[in-house]
Amino acid sequence: MAIDSTKATLVVKCRLACEMVKCWQQAQDNIMNLPLDNGWGEKHCLFVKWKYVEAKAATYYYHGLILDEGNTEKSHGMVVVALQAANEYFKESKKLCEAFNVASPLSRLSFSFPLTHFYVVICSQKTRF
Repeated sequence: MAIDSTKATLVVKCRLACEMVKCWQQAQDNIMNLPLDNGWGEKHCLFVKWKYVEAKAATYYYHGLILDEGNTEKSHGMVVVALQAANEYFKESKKLCEAFNVASPLSRLSFSFPLTHFYVVICSQKTRF
């Protein structure tokens, strides 16, 4: 995927993350209209919500990195806010991932977004004062 490519610019990665947010939002809106009475219904809803929140975390993260390229006082404040938002969405994503994994019917552990560990390390470093 292009978002994992070392050649892709931050702007491209941010744009892809924004597109993922749109796609998962549409999936979230549409899944609510489906009859999901069987045991998999709740699990599908949790998966879509998890991926939606994870995409939002990626979007804020890349947006923060783009803002960090500007070396002004105003941009520094916006970087901190964006990375803190990414961190909060990431925490929510982890909770949704755990809820998804323990929801019935049980399934094997899923892999989260490829850069999830990277987000945790960078966001925790960038948001420290």
